[in-house]
Amino acid sequence: MLALNGPTLGEGDEASCNRWYEDVHMPDFRKIDAIKSARRYQVVRGNLPGMEAWPYVTAYEIETDDLAAVSKRLSTEIGPLHPTMDRERSAHLWALQISGDD
Repeated sequence: MLALNGPTLGEGDEASCNRWYEDVHMPDFRKIDAIKSARRYQVVRGNLPGMEAWPYVTAYEIETDDLAAVSKRLSTEIGPLHPTMDRERSAHLWALQISGDD
């Protein structure tokens, strides 16, 4: 799963939002046994025709035979978002690995 997000521009302290993401949000994800890794990236360049790139991307590696159950756990067990998280622009993608290293 890729989480594409960042703080709302001009609202609050970006450093505080980043600390929350790394110290609270990602550890909440890691508590779910199907989450095998979580890595956060700062976007330095992107090509999204007609859109402005998100400032951050987090890649969660999920290993499960029941993706629906993991999705449900994420929706019920992950705490509220940081007050400055840009909810209007936040997005996520779920994808299944079809090739590459295991």
